[in-house]
Amino acid sequence: MAISLTLNGTPIKTPTSFNISRFKLSKAERVASGKMVMDIVARKRKFSLSYTVLSGADLKTILDILDTDTAFFAFTYTDEDGAAKSATVYPGAIAQDKFRSTPWYWKNVKFDLIEQ
Repeated sequence: MAISLTLNGTPIKTPTSFNISRFKLSKAERVASGKMVMDIVARKRKFSLSYTVLSGADLKTILDILDTDTAFFAFTYTDEDGAAKSATVYPGAIAQDKFRSTPWYWKNVKFDLIEQ
């Protein structure tokens, strides 16, 4: 099943690779005996998107949303069961290598979207 992705309601090109990492945020400390105690504060996700080759126009669509003074963005995707999922995210570093110009294409485009 094809995945469908949007950033702030704008559809973006389906990545070559789309991975989801799930992790727990915790508050941990040691008590007087030296034993560690921990509370789970939240469960979060990190979405890793990568494109083998991406046109300049498709990259511009992504950068016009993420490369702004806004900190957080709405991100939606379809999960493995075809259900719509959403998260409020902020972007990590956005890496790309110039592939060719006229028209512009980029290769090895990679970035993470980290849940708020």
